[in-house]
Amino acid sequence: MSSDEEIEDVPEKAPSKSIALRMQKKMLGMTVKSKERVKGYIDETTSELLDHMYDFAKADTGDEKVAKKVIKDMIKILVKLGLLLSKNQFSGKELALLEEFRKKTKHGALTLVSYHEVAFTFDQEYLSGVMKESRDLLQQVIARHLTDKSKGRVDNVFSFYGDGDRLARFYNDPKHEELRGAMMTCLSKVLEENLL
Repeated sequence: MSSDEEIEDVPEKAPSKSIALRMQKKMLGMTVKSKERVKGYIDETTSELLDHMYDFAKADTGDEKVAKKVIKDMIKILVKLGLLLSKNQFSGKELALLEEFRKKTKHGALTLVSYHEVAFTFDQEYLSGVMKESRDLLQQVIARHLTDKSKGRVDNVFSFYGDGDRLARFYNDPKHEELRGAMMTCLSKVLEENLL
């Protein structure tokens, strides 16, 4: 993917600004390849949560490559969203959608924690629905800013973690109980620190 493909619908009024943003995004793509470099872009609590999500993906699939890909996709999306926000690239409508996405994601996180804390409350269909709605909102936010490849990353992350069967295994399979506890403790911390 060339850096020229990074932003698809940028107005031509400020070509140097557009070029600079594309270069920053391209450089981020090149530097976000190692865990140590990622820590400069993502706070410690979120990094810990991502580690737990990686551990779950690896344990559930038994495939380290799949787990690495889904986490790498998530990190790239988080970093690119942060860059776009810091450079004030979103329109008023996109910011409203982003706020709706943030609320939906926070609701989903609270639901995940609640299902963990209150036995026999897990609702696979409901949680999968929340994940799909979150994905759709995020796709609307990034529609004019990121490439099809980045949009595919969003789909990959949400289809992986929003898969109903996978969610059922996460909540019902005893082999995930310890990891689920650690992940929910970390997710609670993310919520307390208002990082969503």
